[in-house]
Amino acid sequence: MKYKRIFILIISVLMILIIPIIIFGFNFNSVTFNEDFYKREFLKYNIYNNLKNYDIETINDDVLSYLKSEKNNKLIKNDFFNEREKLHLLDVKNLVQKAFMTYSSSLFLFLLLFILLIILLNFNFKIIIKKLSIILSIGSLLTLLNSFIFFILSNINFDFLFNIFHKTFFSVGTYLFNPAFENIVVLYPKDLFLDFLIKMISNTILLSIIILFFSLALLFIFFKSNPKTFFVNLSTIKIKNRKV
Repeated sequence: MKYKRIFILIISVLMILIIPIIIFGFNFNSVTFNEDFYKREFLKYNIYNNLKNYDIETINDDVLSYLKSEKNNKLIKNDFFNEREKLHLLDVKNLVQKAFMTYSSSLFLFLLLFILLIILLNFNFKIIIKKLSIILSIGSLLTLLNSFIFFILSNINFDFLFNIFHKTFFSVGTYLFNPAFENIVVLYPKDLFLDFLIKMISNTILLSIIILFFSLALLFIFFKSNPKTFFVNLSTIKIKNRKV
């Protein structure tokens, strides 16, 4: 019985830690490939006039399709970008693919852990729902905390975050471009990425609140749980009417 509780606790904690990765990953992908988002940004920053000799939406569609395609070392086939810009887009593509792989793997691991949790709880539906509700509640709260931290940092000094991000994931000298003769920074100005981050964080906060509300509603409706006792020890939930 002691070891079983330990396993349940470990699985529960892992599921809680995975939830922020899943929620952030979902919103990262949804914003990254949202064509309407880019159209609004191009209007906001006057990109259509700055690059009036080009079909901006077609070029952007090519970039998004390129980022979404399977991982390979081929450069994007678009004369709008020079060789150095294409190499940077290849780096971006590989990073996006890794992010998507992390999201997919986290989602798969969460489902696998949930299956193990069901088995350890002896398929007791009521206890499973209660345990899952607590896990989702704490996981969504953790996501909210992370989101607010990112939101505050992005508003205090986005340039610092932007530089740290590029220095971490890209080689030095491969991500600095001159807007006078390199189109990539004209098409995708730095402020667009600030809007991207704010949009992703906002969506993450909204989704986390929905999950939190849903999980708390389950606890209240099905178990009449007192909100003051929400932060219970995840390993002390007893399985009623069953022998361990």
